Amino acid sequence: MILTVAALRTELLFTPRPRLRVGVGAGGRGRVGAWLRERRPAGALVIGFSGATHASLGAGSLVLAEGIVSDGRDPIPLDRALVARARRELPGATVGAVATVAQPADPAEKARLGLDALAVDMESAHLAEEFAGRGIPFLVVRVILDELWEDVAQFPVRWTGRAVAAARKLGQAASALGPILEGR
Repeated sequence: MILTVAALRTELLFTPRPRLRVGVGAGGRGRVGAWLRERRPAGALVIGFSGATHASLGAGSLVLAEGIVSDGRDPIPLDRALVARARRELPGATVGAVATVAQPADPAEKARLGLDALAVDMESAHLAEEFAGRGIPFLVVRVILDELWEDVAQFPVRWTGRAVAAARKLGQAASALGPILEGR
């Protein structure tokens, strides 16, 4: 069994089960930990929306994390062999680091984070620490929702369609990557 984890219900709309919505931010780690006390998946997919930290990544771009960076924490590398197999399954994905922050990043903060990462989110570091600490193989896949100069805090209604399209991409990625984690 491969567990798919995301902050929001929308991010999980098109993903295989089992799936777990953990909420935004650091609290998701505790929710994953509680779930894992009763079950042991063969692997986990951490998926979700993110903000672009580079102008070259437009809305809908798929990002496959090869590492997670977060202020005040050591970088979290992902299993290179697992990422390499995932990259072959997601040839259109951009591969690089993902940054985790405590609150939504405005355009200036996203630009600053672009020195170390391709995308920014609020959960990956917390969830990665939980899975790594338990020895559960995992991958992190993000879809860009807000481009570099867009402010996610000003989420307009017109982004609803963008969010559903991004959720479809996440579902496709989760379906493609599940077998990789099961077969490690």
